[in-house]
Amino acid sequence: MGMLDGKRALITGARKGIGRGIALTLAREGANVGINDLVDDDVTQGSAEVCRSHGVKATVHEGDVSSVAGVNAVIDAFEQEHGGIDILVNNAIFPDQSRPFFETDEAYWDRMMNLSLKGYFFASQRAAKAMVEQGSGGSIICLSSVHSYIAMKHWTAYGVAKMGLRRMVKGLAVDLAGTDVRANCIAPGAISNLLPAEGDAIDGPPHDVEANPGLKKRVPMQRGGLPSDIANAVLYLSSDLGVSLYFTSHVTV
Repeated sequence: MGMLDGKRALITGARKGIGRGIALTLAREGANVGINDLVDDDVTQGSAEVCRSHGVKATVHEGDVSSVAGVNAVIDAFEQEHGGIDILVNNAIFPDQSRPFFETDEAYWDRMMNLSLKGYFFASQRAAKAMVEQGSGGSIICLSSVHSYIAMKHWTAYGVAKMGLRRMVKGLAVDLAGTDVRANCIAPGAISNLLPAEGDAIDGPPHDVEANPGLKKRVPMQRGGLPSDIANAVLYLSSDLGVSLYFTSHVTV
């Protein structure tokens, strides 16, 4: 018996990487999952198939979640397939996350804020509305970043979006108080190389700490994170185990 048996979880940006790891981890615990990404190809379908190998329903929902129309289309399609939604994981991001300050133009800024902040907000609003109407509560988890806490060269636009996201999730937790819908935020740091989206594995090779002196300087454990670290945190927060944590700390996390 899994921790999430029968739960319905939509993960944005789940074609590969951390998002794929989250989808697979939730599927292993009995959740029926929806995999969203901009691209529906063999990699995307492979991620869905490995989730299905654990005896759950896994669907693919191609779509751009940086606009309200895109968000609504993806969640509508997910609900049509699964009959509702219990867990939303906002994870989508585009590849070129860093850009020098003087090369950051309006188009890049808007792209960053539309996907990493506006899209997360309206996806959370849309999913929370459905969760409240269902009357059974739910869990919304947003992926922020270590860049929301520290400033590093060339990461200003990304860091602004991710810090705004942390404040947004605090507000969601307060706004949704009394509805049994929880809102939490996870801020990953350096995550190790990611495996291709094939097979049942989640983690790739760990960081070479000797080749990454920043890990020794900034991380007390002197190791980088693994995709499974983030996926397991999502599992904890989306399961019943995360409820007591939410009751005690939801305004400050």
